Amino acid sequence: MLRKLLQDIGLNVKEAEVYLACLKLGTQDIATLSKDTKLPAFDVSIVLTNLLDRGFVSKFSREKDFFTPQEPGTLVNILENGKMKLESNISNFKKHLKHFEDYMNPSFTKPEIAFYEGAEGIVAAYEDTLSSKTEILALASIDDTESILPEYVSKYYKRRKAAKIPIRAIFPDTKMARARQKKDFEELRESRLLPKSVLNIEIEINVYDDKVAYFSIPEKLAIIVKSKLIAASMREMFGLCWKMADAYSSEEIKVNKTRKAKKK
Repeated sequence: MLRKLLQDIGLNVKEAEVYLACLKLGTQDIATLSKDTKLPAFDVSIVLTNLLDRGFVSKFSREKDFFTPQEPGTLVNILENGKMKLESNISNFKKHLKHFEDYMNPSFTKPEIAFYEGAEGIVAAYEDTLSSKTEILALASIDDTESILPEYVSKYYKRRKAAKIPIRAIFPDTKMARARQKKDFEELRESRLLPKSVLNIEIEINVYDDKVAYFSIPEKLAIIVKSKLIAASMREMFGLCWKMADAYSSEEIKVNKTRKAKKK
């Protein structure tokens, strides 16, 4: 039944077989998955590349490549955000999530580091942030994010708000960042700016739960690190930047008031 459900949402026979093997075994290498599925290692490698491109698995390397399945609940988010909407099949897949969870390895945990590549991989990493139980703290070059993924980002803002996940964000001070800041209330966000001389970044960093997600949009690469210690440390660093941004904002207000006074 599980294989049929996966085929109904667009996986072929081999892809369904490999995904289920990943789900059953947890994080594994190609050789182990080949042995479990009885498929040639070359075929498993091709299948995993396809699943990786679609965001159904993530990859990390320690001497060799290891692959980890996205949890079934996250797959639903990826599918619903996809360009081809198989509404009835996705709805049916949702109804049977419990069966996938029962099939999942009970000792399965995500790796400490997960890599996502390509546009679909970037989207899959963003989808993970929508599972957050805490507010998201972000340091982001919004110019790059919105220029390269404009259609997805606009929908993401709405879906994050619908999921009631607030965000505090710090942006390099640019024209685009100021325009986005004006939409803070409607997008459930509180944002502050820092001059580019202080914060000149071309990536995005999201801190949420016990994870830190790094997005390099121009390189179409995302990395999610799952670590309570790293997440806690990044929260401290964000707090320092947040205070600096508040001081920058206060100073800017004073300068503007002085300019207005001189004009009078």
